Amino acid sequence: MKSIFAIVLCLTLSPVCAGSLQGKRILEYGNDVQNTTSVRQHVREYEAKLPFDGLVMVVSARNGLTLGWHCFSTEKLDPADFQQALDDLKNTKFEKFTDNFIQICSGAGIDWFEPNWSNVAYNASLFARVAKEGGCKGIMFDPEMYSGRLWSYVMEDGKPRPGHTFQEYRAKARERGHEFIRAINKEFPDITLLCLFGPSLLYLETGGEAARLEAAPNVLLSAFYDGVCEAATPQTVLVDGYENAYTYRERTEFVRGRSNILVGAKKLSLNPKPFKKHVRVGFGICPEAGLWNPADYSKNYLTPAGFRAAANYALELSDRYVWVYSGGMHWLDGTPPKEYLDALRLSKEGPGPGEKHPIMLMTTERKRYAEDEPGYSDEETFAEMRKTMTEVYDFPKDGWLFAFDKHGSGRKHGWYRSDFNDSNWRPIMIGKWWEEQVEAYNGKAWYRKHFTAPTVKRGKRIFVVVGGADDWAKVWLNGTCVGEQHLPIAVGWNTPFALDVTKVIKPGKENVLAIRVEDPGAFGGLWKSVKLMEK
Repeated sequence: MKSIFAIVLCLTLSPVCAGSLQGKRILEYGNDVQNTTSVRQHVREYEAKLPFDGLVMVVSARNGLTLGWHCFSTEKLDPADFQQALDDLKNTKFEKFTDNFIQICSGAGIDWFEPNWSNVAYNASLFARVAKEGGCKGIMFDPEMYSGRLWSYVMEDGKPRPGHTFQEYRAKARERGHEFIRAINKEFPDITLLCLFGPSLLYLETGGEAARLEAAPNVLLSAFYDGVCEAATPQTVLVDGYENAYTYRERTEFVRGRSNILVGAKKLSLNPKPFKKHVRVGFGICPEAGLWNPADYSKNYLTPAGFRAAANYALELSDRYVWVYSGGMHWLDGTPPKEYLDALRLSKEGPGPGEKHPIMLMTTERKRYAEDEPGYSDEETFAEMRKTMTEVYDFPKDGWLFAFDKHGSGRKHGWYRSDFNDSNWRPIMIGKWWEEQVEAYNGKAWYRKHFTAPTVKRGKRIFVVVGGADDWAKVWLNGTCVGEQHLPIAVGWNTPFALDVTKVIKPGKENVLAIRVEDPGAFGGLWKSVKLMEK
């Protein structure tokens, strides 16, 4: 990365740092990702038609297997399987694509205390060797948990990992980070790791609250990154790729994202000094985020004008890299729309007019109603709970009060308190996305409901049961926090949960239920029923 272009090392939010696009690079990565052989065969075509500065490529084994998905495995990969990729890269004359990366995915992963964990570090060194000798800038690392719970301490059943304490697992993940980067640096001392989800993910999952760390889905990923930063060579760069920016289209959103990486994530780091030394800001953008209408681009969440603006803001607020993901557009092996190609080219000249009339995620042309989701009905949602619990109160769908918490200050201002004055809050219904009723929004929002609780039978425990909170929720009853749901996004948004409120509910009297919902992307809210159940 440092061999040709200077890295923007500014770690402040000053306009001077953010304003320049000099040295900024746009990379391509998506469902159309190609192996090194295909890139070698088509590089002239790709460079002629596409406004990118580099590609992410996969390494294919002799049997066609994509090796990047097998790095985090007890299996020791065969170096001979990497020779074709190395030969391809050495024989590819890149002209325009100067900043290329090799793909690694964490996949299902292995246990942190696995005796053969050293094979992961060995495997990573093979990818680093290909990247270094093949003239790439480094490795693109996708840590998303497509299966398994590699980065979590609390497992899918809600129980902690067995055999070791939270602190022991965190320390081991940190140690594995040391092993991982040391093996990589032996092959590639000045490597750039472009991490699609970086250290900021833990900050986004917890809101910076230390009490939420243990249950956070990616708490061990953060510790792993700390280990990487501690043991890396001085020249190593770790780019937080910030995939969370897919639906961003306003400059203020990218400013907040930059702060989340450099300020928020650093606060949660186990060792802030090496974090500051190695971590840089990147952004992932996606033209198909939200709504996508291939027949009429004016009906898209990101029109060509909006995509140009988003790309420009991402470039401006990044330190070097912006990566473009597309699920169906297929920049490489398809025919991407000229309007979006032009938008990306023009993004380096300025943001343009942006979205003059921004389309909300919910539109009359293409709506996604909560009630159309599979498993929406109460019968399906609460079937398992009804085997051991009895419903005693069904909260009405309407009559709730609602407010966005765009600055994350609701708790500070006491929005959970029973005596909080919510008379100026807007009315809203549960059982629907908030996008169906209010506006497109990603972040924290609060629901409040005043209700008279039923009497409780002697000897029974009573629970607040939430059918679905997209994606995470924290619950207060009468000013007392009674618990939260903070599962991985892939399951948390659609998982009902019950919280014991026996000690704080006031039978036969007015009660106040406050629920803070946090939605990092797409649709959000209390989109299913909320009930009281006894057991």
